[in-house]
Amino acid sequence: MRKLRYWILAADLVCVLGALGAAFALRYAGTKDTVDFVVRFQTYSLMIIAAGASWIFLYFEMSLDGFKGGWHFPAIFSKAIVAVSLMMIVLLAFAFITKNFYSRLVLLYFAIFFVLGLVGVRCVVRFLVGSQLRNGACARCVVLGNGPIARELVSKIASHPEISLQVVGLLFPGESEATNGFGSSPESHLSSVKTLQVLDLLIDQNVQKLIVAMDPVNRPEVRKLIASCRNAFIQVYLVPQWYDLYLSTAELTEIDGLPLLSLQEPRHHAFSFGVKRALDLVLSLGILLLVSPLLTFAAFVVYRRKRKIFRTELRCGKNGIPFRMWRLNVERHTTNPERYESLFVRWGLTELPQLWNVLRGDMSLVGPRPESPERVKNYSDWQRQRLNVRAGVTGLAQVHGIREQHSSEDKARFDLQYIVNWSPFLDLSLILQTVWTLLIRGLNREPVPTQASKFRGVAKEFATTEVADANRP
Repeated sequence: MRKLRYWILAADLVCVLGALGAAFALRYAGTKDTVDFVVRFQTYSLMIIAAGASWIFLYFEMSLDGFKGGWHFPAIFSKAIVAVSLMMIVLLAFAFITKNFYSRLVLLYFAIFFVLGLVGVRCVVRFLVGSQLRNGACARCVVLGNGPIARELVSKIASHPEISLQVVGLLFPGESEATNGFGSSPESHLSSVKTLQVLDLLIDQNVQKLIVAMDPVNRPEVRKLIASCRNAFIQVYLVPQWYDLYLSTAELTEIDGLPLLSLQEPRHHAFSFGVKRALDLVLSLGILLLVSPLLTFAAFVVYRRKRKIFRTELRCGKNGIPFRMWRLNVERHTTNPERYESLFVRWGLTELPQLWNVLRGDMSLVGPRPESPERVKNYSDWQRQRLNVRAGVTGLAQVHGIREQHSSEDKARFDLQYIVNWSPFLDLSLILQTVWTLLIRGLNREPVPTQASKFRGVAKEFATTEVADANRP
């Protein structure tokens, strides 16, 4: 994976030159100025160096390889726009300081071509690593377990083709103690498989890796299978079982062969929270000014129909403190909504009044979506970690298709990932992804299948089959 990251970075730096050359060609095409690329590149040599240096910094700071958090095209496109915008700010400041005055059209064309080149490079890489999976060139693995950890692991492997793993099935201990082996699903033609038969099955299916996503301590049959797999040169991986690791970064250390897993809690300085609050104020005011005509029109329609424009709903914010969240007075989950109501819900207009909550400090633009006190009462300790930050108008879960009707556990998986990886760059990217999501949802009358539902479908497919030949994408 590390080599792949550096190859992508090298391709990005080549894109800098390609985008600048395309900008020259477009800027001076049809003009009296001849396009002497050698002279042009010499003129912009300092800018090229500054662009390369700033892009290397942004690439590692923002994890711009395209696979961080799973392959998600809106995220890739949004991150590319944010990163290139930041790089252009650096280049403009550099030009001002060095008093090198570059053509504004060249810079504009360069930014556009560079974004397109970045997205193109990542799509090509995605196709190449996906072709490995389709051609069976990836390592075949089996996940041992059928709990939430195993299902989440299957979904994450499915969203990370760059790790070159192909999950060909799930194994889990039989329900009956008498079998003392490994049972497949009731739909399969075998009701149970003994431990030795499992090993034969893994070898027959050319499985190279076994990922244990359950606690093997009190299961002698699991420990026996692990030992048998190691003797058969099947590589074994163990997944930690504690969900509170989710809000920690783990680092494996070793003391004379004894592995230790150290947990580092994410620490954000007060300055970071100040930056986030400043972004909230500036961006929410800007968005409010931008959408004010649309919000005024929606408020007028609601007033004509219901005589009451807004409604408030009790929600829990940071540290579980309740507050009143604003919405347009539109029924969102009714069975027979009026046409204007379904349009407002589909385009997300019902949530625009929450910008007022952002300005008041009840919410942030980006963060976990707030839930009702009734739901919060039933939170597990793991889910309660969502309350460590301000609730958001949008968030990582929402851009992946998770809505209010989904379970709190589905939301918590994305929200805790956001909390661990938070940065101002991520917030800007998620705001752009939200625009993308709203456009897709607004233009598509049919409900868009969510990434989470796709992953659950994959996990369900694996859970209802044995270890089987899976030479399919």
